[in-house]
Amino acid sequence: MAGLKKSKIIVTGGAGFIGSHLVEQLLSLGAEVVVIDIHIDPHSYFIVNKIYRNTKFDILDICDRQAVRDFLQKEKPDYIIHLAAQTLVTTAYENPYETFNTNIMGTVNILEEARGLDGIQGIIVASTDKAYGKTQKTYSEDHPLNGDHPYDVSKSSTDLIARTYFKTYQLPVVVTRFGNVYGEGDVHMDRIIPGICEAVIRNKILEIRSDGKYIRDYLYVNDVVEGYIFLLKNIGKLQGEAFNFSSSDKLSVLELLSKSENLLGRKIPYEVLNNAKNEIPYQHLNDQKVRKLGWKNNYSFDKVFVDILNWYRSVL
Repeated sequence: MAGLKKSKIIVTGGAGFIGSHLVEQLLSLGAEVVVIDIHIDPHSYFIVNKIYRNTKFDILDICDRQAVRDFLQKEKPDYIIHLAAQTLVTTAYENPYETFNTNIMGTVNILEEARGLDGIQGIIVASTDKAYGKTQKTYSEDHPLNGDHPYDVSKSSTDLIARTYFKTYQLPVVVTRFGNVYGEGDVHMDRIIPGICEAVIRNKILEIRSDGKYIRDYLYVNDVVEGYIFLLKNIGKLQGEAFNFSSSDKLSVLELLSKSENLLGRKIPYEVLNNAKNEIPYQHLNDQKVRKLGWKNNYSFDKVFVDILNWYRSVL
């Protein structure tokens, strides 16, 4: 198992929700962390928790191949964790070109320019459970990647391209597939858990885009971070593989809302809009592959929801 102390790690999208938590943990392990992102939100976890003070940070568009090349040639990282993406299903529906360009060609640019580097020890590329597409079955890693709407297709493509670079060019790539990640620092308030928190804090009616019956895995951000670090430390023997990460919180939207009400001891008014576009009704990941290697999730929604709510209370 490789140690990360003094390793130079580039995190693309490192000022975002998951990226901020990951960078924070990598710094605590003694890594030298370089963050690139296309913009920085002044209300983000990255800024509010002053993570930027201990990193080198650059504004960079991963769709600009020459800029990516110049940056990687200058920094010469040991590892790259590629999180940068257009991550919103609704935005992908409204602007598929931007989504395809960022998620597909942005990934190609990172991998192609990394291919020209000496000394690269590992690259982790973030895919998603949505890359599998629509099914009523639990996803395992050998399930075909069958996205059929803009966001899902962009991530199916990202996933396939990443593993192509391993199979064709022996680039040491590993792919992650997570369900719905939640926790402190997610500023996309149209997602269900930030939306619940905002409704509670501001006494608003929660608007549910789906019919309330959509099933998702909910995985706390610290478990996601530990997943990335687990793969990074073991990447020498895991390259070329894809890994699902899940939890025991497999819930419908209305079940999640009911859990929230029970934890708070109060009702949360809501309205079912049932106007979601391009959403997948059922998503559940089998993650036994990575659990057999030693990763496990340590958090549950019941354990962390009140702390997350208090975080939103402090920033809203």
